[in-house]
Amino acid sequence: MSGAVAEGGGEEIPQKIEKKKEKKKKPLPTPVLHHHDEPGPVDLPLGKIVARRWKVVDKLGEGGCGAVYLVQNTKNLQKAALKAESNFVAGGSVLKLEVQILKKLIGRKYVAQLLTSGKKEKYGYMVMTVFGPSLSRIFKHCKREFSVSTQIRLGMQILYGLKQLHEVGYVHRDVKPANFAIGLKGKESRVIHLLDFGLAREFVIKNEAGFLELRRPRENTLFRGTVKYCSVNSHKRAEQGRPDDLWSMVYMLVEMRGPLPWDRSHDKHQIGKIKKDVTDEDLLLKCPPQMLEITAHLRELDYYIRPDYLRIYSIFEDMMNVNGIKYSDLYDWEIERRPKGYGTAGSTDKLKGGKLRRKISKILTVSEDVSMQKTSHVGEAQVSASINDKTSMQDESDEKQPPFSAEEFEKNELGF
Repeated sequence: MSGAVAEGGGEEIPQKIEKKKEKKKKPLPTPVLHHHDEPGPVDLPLGKIVARRWKVVDKLGEGGCGAVYLVQNTKNLQKAALKAESNFVAGGSVLKLEVQILKKLIGRKYVAQLLTSGKKEKYGYMVMTVFGPSLSRIFKHCKREFSVSTQIRLGMQILYGLKQLHEVGYVHRDVKPANFAIGLKGKESRVIHLLDFGLAREFVIKNEAGFLELRRPRENTLFRGTVKYCSVNSHKRAEQGRPDDLWSMVYMLVEMRGPLPWDRSHDKHQIGKIKKDVTDEDLLLKCPPQMLEITAHLRELDYYIRPDYLRIYSIFEDMMNVNGIKYSDLYDWEIERRPKGYGTAGSTDKLKGGKLRRKISKILTVSEDVSMQKTSHVGEAQVSASINDKTSMQDESDEKQPPFSAEEFEKNELGF
C-alpha cells in the first residue's frame, strides 16, 4: 500500500485508492476555422484555370498570406503574374488595396498593369503584368555596384514611377530595389517598373462636398516600410508623404555606388540616428555633385509641399549632359553583340568567353568635385552586360530617345 508523507514529517497516512470507472471518450467536434486560423499563402495547383482563361504554369513565390504564380492566357498564350490572397487575412486585405491602386494606374507607362481581378470562396486574386528580374536581383548580379551612368538613368526611371503613383493620390511607403523590376520586351526591357503597393496610403481624399483635399497627417503612426531605405521622417513615426518616397529613392541611388553609411547596423534606432546625423556631402560621396541639389530640394519640403519633379528630372538630365551619358548606352547588366562601333558610345574590348567589356569615361563624383574640397579619386568604371542577339535598327533608334519627356514631369494632375 502506498502513502504520502505529511508536511513536516510524521507517520505515513494510508490513502484509500478508489477505482474510477472509465468513461467512454466522446469524439472531439471538428474544429471550425475562424478568420485568424485560416492558413496563409493560397496554394493553387499547376494547371488550374482561374477566371476561365488564366492557367497556372509555375509558382513564383509566396509570403505572408499571399502567393504569386506565373499564368498563361489559354486563348492568346499571353504570360502574366497572378497574385492570390486568403479571404481571411487578419488586419484586412492587401490585395484589395493593390487592385484599387492598379485600377487608377491603368494606361500609365512603366508601372504594373492590372489585367483582371476577382474573388473566390476562399481567396481573392488579381492578374497583372509579369516582369523580368527585380532591381534587387540585378544589383546582386552586378556585385552590388553600378556605374554612375547606370545610376543616373535609373534615378530618372525611379522618379518617373513614383510620380505616376503620386499623381493618382498615393504614396508608396516601401520604396526599395525589390519593388522595381525591368520589363520583358522591347523598349520596356530597358526601363524599371514600380510595383507592389501593399503598404501604399492615399494622401488625397474627397471631402463632404465631393472635392479632393489633402488628407490630414496623423501623429505617431505605426512604422511602415523597410528600415534600410525609409526616410528619417519614417523613423520618427510621422505621417509619410511624397518627399519620404523620394528620400528612399536617394538612399537607393547612393547604395548603387557603395554601401550606405548604416549598412552594418541592424538596430532601427541606430540606423535612424545615422541617417539624421550624416551630412549630404558624406552621404553622396561617390555620387555626381549635382545630386546635392536633389537632397537640398528635399530638405525644403514637408508633408504638404509637392516635390518639384521637373526640377529633379532636370538635375538628372544635367548629370547626363555633363558626363556625356546617352540613353542608348549599355546598362551594367547588358552585353549586346553588335557590329564594331555600331550604336554604342565608347570602345569595347573582348574578354574570355566572347563577352564584352565596355570602358566608360571617367565621371566626376562628389568626392572629386573641387567645390566640395575633396581629393580622393575614383578609377575608370567598367561595365559588364548580358548577351542579346535580337537587336534591330528600329530598336537602336528607340534606345536613343528618352523613355519619357520633361512635360510628363511638369504636369500636376492632382493640383496639390
